[in-house]
Amino acid sequence: MRLNTDLRADGAILLTTLVWGSTFVVASDILTRWPPLSYLALRMGLAALVFVALFARRVARADRATWRAGATLGLLMGVGFVGQTVGLLYTTPSKSAFITGLTTPLVPFVAYALLRARPGRENLIGVVLASVGGALILAPAGAGGVNTGDIVTLCMTALFAAHITLMSVYARRHDVRQLSVLQIVFIAALTISAWALVWAFGAAFGPETLPAALARELQPLAWDARTSAQLIYLSLVATVVTFLLWTWGQARMPATHAAIIFSLEPVFATLFAVAARGPSEWMGGRANAGALLILTGVIVSELRWGEGEVEGRRR
Repeated sequence: MRLNTDLRADGAILLTTLVWGSTFVVASDILTRWPPLSYLALRMGLAALVFVALFARRVARADRATWRAGATLGLLMGVGFVGQTVGLLYTTPSKSAFITGLTTPLVPFVAYALLRARPGRENLIGVVLASVGGALILAPAGAGGVNTGDIVTLCMTALFAAHITLMSVYARRHDVRQLSVLQIVFIAALTISAWALVWAFGAAFGPETLPAALARELQPLAWDARTSAQLIYLSLVATVVTFLLWTWGQARMPATHAAIIFSLEPVFATLFAVAARGPSEWMGGRANAGALLILTGVIVSELRWGEGEVEGRRR
């Protein structure tokens, strides 16, 4: 038995996951004052402007294959973000988080469907442990039956799984900075287009013709120093920095392995929520068991018990 990992790459994905865990508290605070599409459009738009300013010359040298890869990844993530937001019109945040957590168990199946890549048995065991742990942390109490928002969110989860899978391929073939910039540019273009479409529809037919949650998008945004600082953090640190780390890290590991590390996100999110809002955010024994299972799944996925890992890895 030995380590089956690049610790630097694991560290990059782990740091990305840690930062993303912090965004739940920050974003939920913004969303008490801002509607979701407005938030997404401004966050991704600002991140795209910073990326282009930093790497304009490098992106100008990107070839067609890199543009196609960036467009594919950006559209998968952008449609996923917008669809997840639409799903929240019909379902609860806790159910949305739980369904999105299904990304981890979906990744091995998507990787096999798209790439014919079979994860090693240690990764499969890690996926099972991490998925059960995530379910214990994220499963909402009294969730009720399946609704339209649940179905829409589930479809978006499949897109997120496809994004993680293809990232492992494209990140090995293309420049990290070019791929990161192009992804964010396409995500920004899609979220801003969705935002503009809501505004255009509301202007043409009246706010009363829109669902209440979308009608909120037409209201003026409330700006203050706290909101500005939160938006800067979410755009620069939680988007620009993390996408560079993510792309670099996934060039050096299989998609399934990355998905297992990403399953730590609800653990970090809960810890940040406890730090910000108090111990009532922790769910006691259920959360303890879930966090332990996720950590065990991550550790198991780091070990190699024999031959069998056939997903791509940089040698």
